[in-house]
Amino acid sequence: MSTSRIQPVLTKGESDLVDQVAELTHTKRTEVIKNALGVYHWFVRQALTGARVIARKPTGEEVSLETRELASLEGKGNKLSPEELGLLAKKLAAAKDPLEAARLKERLTRGFYGI
Repeated sequence: MSTSRIQPVLTKGESDLVDQVAELTHTKRTEVIKNALGVYHWFVRQALTGARVIARKPTGEEVSLETRELASLEGKGNKLSPEELGLLAKKLAAAKDPLEAARLKERLTRGFYGI
């Protein structure tokens, strides 16, 4: 039985950074990525128990999320169905406004991961 691996899609800069960290830490690329995901998971958990998190959207807009908002995000299980993701993808492909495209891309990512 073969095991398929899911690799994240990384930009050239991100891939180069993963290579550099792997070289510096003498670990495999997969370990660097697993550790990064672990840190991300820790951050999300800390944010859910904290008072406020300031985040910057891809559009450059800064938003402040309070604990109750973060708890609401986690509690809803905002994972979208394949049909909903497909609809958003079609809207993203047709979007002409860069701000609207960034908003749709963010929603697609959040819907895919359920955040």
